[in-house]
Amino acid sequence: MAPAAPVSREAGFTGPRHIVIPLGPVRAALDAPITRRLVVTACGRYPSTTRHRSERPRGADEDIVIMCADGRGWVEVDGARHDVGPRDVLVLPRRVPHAYGADDDDPWTISWLHLGGGDLREHFDACGVSVSRPVVPIRSLSLCLALTEGIIDRLEHDRTLASLTATSGAVVHILATIASERRRDARDAPVQRIKEALATDLGDSLTLLELSARVNLSVSYLSELFKTETGRSPMQYRTYLRMRRARALLGGTDEPIAAIAAKVGYPDPAHFSKRFTAVHGQSPRAYRLDNT
Repeated sequence: MAPAAPVSREAGFTGPRHIVIPLGPVRAALDAPITRRLVVTACGRYPSTTRHRSERPRGADEDIVIMCADGRGWVEVDGARHDVGPRDVLVLPRRVPHAYGADDDDPWTISWLHLGGGDLREHFDACGVSVSRPVVPIRSLSLCLALTEGIIDRLEHDRTLASLTATSGAVVHILATIASERRRDARDAPVQRIKEALATDLGDSLTLLELSARVNLSVSYLSELFKTETGRSPMQYRTYLRMRRARALLGGTDEPIAAIAAKVGYPDPAHFSKRFTAVHGQSPRAYRLDNT
């Protein structure tokens, strides 16, 4: 375990904060009856930051909980890529290989916790998260962020066993809040199914009518529900996925632009170029020149 990292804090709630608990207090907490199953080993908050990325091919030695307050990001777990947006919680169990990072165009603002101790699988199961579904929405985000900020405040100045015990209780409160929402309200299920359908094959020309039929909802209600959960309409979300994939292919491959256009659902290269330029302010060719 690394020694306590210096804390950088700007004015108010918006500044970056990063705390790592030294090995001694962590060991004491792991030997204590109350905290041996759950102890905060690191915590922090990062404001909107471009190029924020972390990659752990062997996973982490601790469980990780990340709460997205604003902006967007992504996570790759078990070969699958998932989007993370405002009011989403990302949970990464220990020793699960993963990578995550901020969206290039709309980088996230996150609060995060690293958790040591016994197996937290029961907590995560209750929250509805797993390796195949590491991201879940949360409506009580402000409460969870306030609890996390309280954890950071206390551990910034005091890393005693008493403080680690108190902050463990706050983490249980956060996880219980997520779990209670999961049991009380399953309205996110249709949205998750539609997100998965939109991401499965970017070249497929799904319509709103087809999507609504998949989840037995009207087009108007699905559109309203989807926008409430994601901040975008289903078709805007599909465009976002297509443009993100197009950027990756333009910058990371030598494929012809026409082939890339077809892969992301635009059989007409001219139409693709027009859409890409409208979103990014430059043509696909110019983007490739700037990013290769």
